[in-house]
Amino acid sequence: MTVHPGFAWPTDQMKQALRTARPAALKSVQSWRERVADTLHSAAFSDFRADLLAYEQKAREEAMPELSFSLYREFRDTGERKAYEQAYFERRGRVVATGLLAAFSPEPERLALLEDLIWNVCQELTWCLPAHIGAGEEARSGIQIDLFAAETAQMLAEMVVMLGDELDERVGRLVRGEIDRRIFAPLYRDNAPFGWERADHNWSAVCSGGCGIAALLLVEDEELLAAAVRRTLGSMVAFLSGYGMDGGCAEGIGYWVYGFGFYTYYADMLHLFSGGELDLLSGPKIEAIAAYPRHIHLSEGIFVNYSDSREREVLPSGLLSYWASHTGKPASLPFELPLLTGDPCRRWAHAMRNVLWSDPVWFAAEGQPANQATTVHLENLSWTISRGTVQAENGASWTAAFSVKGGHNDEPHNHNDLGHFLLHAGGETILCDPGSGEYTKAYFSPGRESIMQIGSQGHSVPVIEGTYQVSGRNAAAHTLAADVTSPGRAEIAFDLTSAYGEANNLAACFRHLKWNGPRGSEDAELVVEDRFVWKNAIDENTGGKRQALPFVVEHLISRFEPVSERGRIRWAGRRAAVTLHYDAACWDAKVEVLDAVDHDHRPLRLYRTALSLSRAGSMPESGQGAGPGSPVTECKMRFVVSPRGEGGKG
Repeated sequence: MTVHPGFAWPTDQMKQALRTARPAALKSVQSWRERVADTLHSAAFSDFRADLLAYEQKAREEAMPELSFSLYREFRDTGERKAYEQAYFERRGRVVATGLLAAFSPEPERLALLEDLIWNVCQELTWCLPAHIGAGEEARSGIQIDLFAAETAQMLAEMVVMLGDELDERVGRLVRGEIDRRIFAPLYRDNAPFGWERADHNWSAVCSGGCGIAALLLVEDEELLAAAVRRTLGSMVAFLSGYGMDGGCAEGIGYWVYGFGFYTYYADMLHLFSGGELDLLSGPKIEAIAAYPRHIHLSEGIFVNYSDSREREVLPSGLLSYWASHTGKPASLPFELPLLTGDPCRRWAHAMRNVLWSDPVWFAAEGQPANQATTVHLENLSWTISRGTVQAENGASWTAAFSVKGGHNDEPHNHNDLGHFLLHAGGETILCDPGSGEYTKAYFSPGRESIMQIGSQGHSVPVIEGTYQVSGRNAAAHTLAADVTSPGRAEIAFDLTSAYGEANNLAACFRHLKWNGPRGSEDAELVVEDRFVWKNAIDENTGGKRQALPFVVEHLISRFEPVSERGRIRWAGRRAAVTLHYDAACWDAKVEVLDAVDHDHRPLRLYRTALSLSRAGSMPESGQGAGPGSPVTECKMRFVVSPRGEGGKG
């Protein structure tokens, strides 16, 4: 495994660098107060400042939500986690808003409110969420460390160092004592093992990064600080191992923000506290990970959203600015400053860096022409994204894009979606991914494939002999061919056989996709050809005649209700339409409504178009994956993407 060369730093080198640079680094963090004040005074941050002020007013007028046992028990008793987490994140939001405003304008009444809020957080039984505490572990929950315990430690540590003498010294001592008891003692002194330290996904970066930043700020003992840095680096090795050299994040854009965001925040703080000597911010793999949002941005703030991600994300402007400045490559979307209330978890780390780092110069200008033709193939992740520009008759231009994923069915935040594809046009993903469902106990428990957003029944993939794709690392999309060198063009073929291990009569399943992106006024076209090879050639009950006995259904997922006629189905968005042409002599079409809730418990309605095999059509007996006498079923689907109101190519 290739890792950043900095992970091999000798301990003595680390100790010397930290010893020399720490005094100046602490002064730099203390200077954040002036930087926050200057930034929040600027007109560009007026909406952000108003959002903070409204939140602070709420904290003045309403009692702090209680984290009661009645809320705590819900996860174990019913599997629900929303009520506790709403109260928990509301508490964090009040601290974040008031803390930023205290740096902006440290009025006595505001500081007193902040001290009460911090004091209240320090009295919590645990800084973890109930979903992350093992059954029977309530007595030890105060020294358990999950994502949010680490975030809380970082928030409080940065706040007390930044505000310094503005806060009552008793509050500062309480914060230092609670972080020492809850974080430093179990993690760095007692060396208690935590499973997230070896995770190859966001947990290792967020947990180790949040705790590691608190250690850089608060730990004065040289030996303990060196041990903390060493242990944090071990977790960062694990985190980066989840990425290939293509920089692709299997968890999706939301978790790229989370995991790589906290990697960046720690790496930046380590760089500061070592005087630039301990640098985790360079190297080809790091730069490839930084480029991930640009690679998967379809258009107008819509991203490829496989796995547990939303298709529309307002990414932290500070994080994007930081990496655009570091690499010299601007973001591909216009500048938008996220509000604190736009983050359901009310994260201090993102909000503070948005204030410190955001720079509109690194973003695309409003009204900038649509993306030029590009094709990106993330080889390690097995995602392909291809974009082109459509020129409509009215002179407007917009992006038409296609994406398909391979991979395997044991990825972090996995969905069983091998061979699943997206079609995006006019700022909308018309054939879409369902995104993340609501996080409950069942969502992460055995049998989770029955949930629509997770199982293949909620994706644009086949159902074979009534079976969906199976879970596990062995269920993989094996790439047979990939022509991804032409801008705006892509052709890729997968062997999906291992994903359908429960289809008893299936010998092989292949999916071939060819995308011809738009060129100027031309329509875009995607041709999907699926090939099913069967084990049994003859049904004994039919007098030796070949029959299309196996049951095959092709599913297509959209948020737009389609209009269907024989041989043709059309989904219409605001500016663009997608039209499917298929062989109505062999396939019957039916539209089904899927009602669910999304990650934020809002109603979600999807339309699933099902093409069911009705007669055999041609049944070749040889070819790829087929032995002599093996019957084959083929399905060809041709999708035309055109400006709305135009029929596209016939």
